[in-house]
Amino acid sequence: MKITANKITMARIALVPFIILFIFLTTEKFFYAPYIAFLIYLLAVCTDALDGNFARKTNTVSNFGKFLDPISDKIFVNGVLIALIFCGVFAGEVYGAGGALTCVNAACIIVMLTREFAISAIRQLAAEKNVIIAADVYGKIKAVLTFISFGSFILALAKDGGEPLNVISELFMFFGLVVFYAATAFSVLSGINYYLKNKSSLKF
Repeated sequence: MKITANKITMARIALVPFIILFIFLTTEKFFYAPYIAFLIYLLAVCTDALDGNFARKTNTVSNFGKFLDPISDKIFVNGVLIALIFCGVFAGEVYGAGGALTCVNAACIIVMLTREFAISAIRQLAAEKNVIIAADVYGKIKAVLTFISFGSFILALAKDGGEPLNVISELFMFFGLVVFYAATAFSVLSGINYYLKNKSSLKF
């Protein structure tokens, strides 16, 4: 079977249900499920780095690929995000805090989702005017930080046979949260940068 960039992209979408499945399978008897979820998650992240480079190196860049890649990214990131929300990793109580931290985390999630929808709208408007908007450096940093944050959260779900969070999982949890805040900051910077760089071609 011939490997193509579009197949690599579609593989990322196909991996999402398995990541979510193993995240939700975490129990006392199956406490190592997050490790399996993390390995699949890591594979999906690799496909995100591979498909674009593969298309350019093999000269197989296509309009379908340009359309599919951002959609697969959103399915991947938002699917994992929803699973993590259900697992409670954004709840303030997990970090020894109250509802205030939960509200802060919820606000960060809303900001990141709003940015995604806004950028999609800007790109759509620009495309109608034959203007191509490339990803900016802030957006790329945001993506990397988001991948690191979610990976850390997944590893933090692993418990020793259902016992309370051990030191390692606590470190993963706090590290993931700090990186998530950084990703949110770059998400805002990226959104502002997208608008400022392209407002001349977009008549709002």
